[in-house]
Amino acid sequence: MVQGFSRLIRSPVPLSNLIDRIAILIRIVSFFLLRDIFELHFYILKKLDLQMIEAPNFDSETMEKAAYLRKQISVPADLNSPFFVAKFIRGQNGNVEMARKRIEHYLLHRELLGYDKMTEDELYNVHPIGKPTFERFVISRMDETLTSNNVHVIVQKLKGTNLNEIMKVIPLSHVIHSYFMFQDMFGRVIAKTENRTGKPSSVVCILDLDGVNLADFLNPLSAPVKLARLVVKIWADYFSEHLCKLILINPPGLVSLMWKISKYVMDAETAAKLCFLDSVEDLKKYLHPNVIPVEFGGDWIDSSGFADPPESCCKSYIPVEKGHYRTQEQVWSDNGVLKPPPMKTSTIKSHQKLDIELSTKEEGTLIWNFTSSGDVEFEILRVENGKEIPVWPKITVTSLKLSEFGSVQVSPGHFILRFVNPSSTWFAVKLHCAAEIKHKS
Repeated sequence: MVQGFSRLIRSPVPLSNLIDRIAILIRIVSFFLLRDIFELHFYILKKLDLQMIEAPNFDSETMEKAAYLRKQISVPADLNSPFFVAKFIRGQNGNVEMARKRIEHYLLHRELLGYDKMTEDELYNVHPIGKPTFERFVISRMDETLTSNNVHVIVQKLKGTNLNEIMKVIPLSHVIHSYFMFQDMFGRVIAKTENRTGKPSSVVCILDLDGVNLADFLNPLSAPVKLARLVVKIWADYFSEHLCKLILINPPGLVSLMWKISKYVMDAETAAKLCFLDSVEDLKKYLHPNVIPVEFGGDWIDSSGFADPPESCCKSYIPVEKGHYRTQEQVWSDNGVLKPPPMKTSTIKSHQKLDIELSTKEEGTLIWNFTSSGDVEFEILRVENGKEIPVWPKITVTSLKLSEFGSVQVSPGHFILRFVNPSSTWFAVKLHCAAEIKHKS
C-alpha cells in the first residue's frame, strides 16, 4: 500500500487525477482501519462476555451416570429436568452413591416438612417454619421469566438484619430447614427453564453486605459464624450446582478481610463460587441488566406487590423487638403443656449416638426442647416392625441464642429422638433435652 502510494505521488499526472487517486487510497485505508476497529470491538465484547455467568455444561460421563441413577429414583414433576440428577452427581465429584443419598434425603426433607406441595408465596407466608424465618430477612422472589444466559437471580440484603437478635426469636433449626425450602424454590424455577430451553440453568445470588457488622464474623465461635457455617454446609453438600455463584456487593471492609472471614464458614471449593465486587456497576460484567435491580443500576423492577420498594426487588422485613424474644418454656405452653418435663443431661462422644425413646397408645403431639454445646445431628424416627422410619428430617444443628425446639403430630407407636455427634475431635457434646408426647384427649 505504501509503495502504491509512492508511485501515485511520483507519477506525472494532472493534479485533479492525483487528488482522485489520493481520495481512493484514503477510502481504502479507512476501510482497513474500520475493519480493525470492528475486530477489536468484537474481541473486547467477546472477552467481556466470557465474564458473563452461565451454568456450565455437563460432560458425557456425568450424563451417563445421571441416566443410570435416574432409572433408580423417582423425581417429583416440579423438580424433574434433564439435568436434575446430573447436578447432584457433579456436586458429589462423580460419586453416584453419595449423589443418591443427597437426593433421597433432600426429597424426604421436603416431604416430611410438607413444602413439596406449597407455592413460593405459601412458603414465605404460611409454612409454620418458613414464615417466621423468611419474615426476618430481606430477600427477593424467584422470577421465572427473567434470566441472564439461562441463569436466574435472587437478591438478599443484610442491612438491618441482626443475626444475633434473630437467633433470640427462632432456633437455628428453623434457618436450616428454611434454607432447604429456599433452595427448593431455586430448583423449581431451574427445572422449568431447563425443560423449556434444553440447556443447564442455575441461580446466582446477589448478597448486599451494606450495613453488616464485620465484628460479628471475626470470631469463629460467634452465633453468626456458626449459623453461616451450617447453612453453607447445606449449599456445599446438596446444592452446589443449583446456586452456581454468590456475588457479594458493598463489602464493609477490605476484600482480603472478607476472604479471611469466608475461611471460617466454607471450604476452598465453595469459596471459589464467591465473587466480591468493589462497585455495584460491576454487576453488569457478570449479569444482564434485566436481572439486576434498578437499585443496583439495572432494569429489574418487581411491581407484583411483593417488593418494597419495587426498585429493590426485595420484600421488607420484620425487625426483632424485645417483645418477640422466646423463652425456653414457651414451646410447652404453645402446645398446652402446663408443667414441662425436666431437662435431662447427657454426654455424646465423637461419632456416638444418643437415643431418647417415647411411646404412645394414642394420637398426640411429640414436643421437644434441647440445647447442645456443639454440633449434633438430630432426627426423629418411628419404629415399625423393627424398621426405623423418619418422621422428622435429619439436620445438623447447635445451640446459639435459643434452645432448639419443635413439635410434630404422631399416631400411636414407638418413637426415637436420635442425636449423633458428627465431630471427629475428642471433644464430647453436652446435651440437655426434654421431650414428651401430649395426647389429644
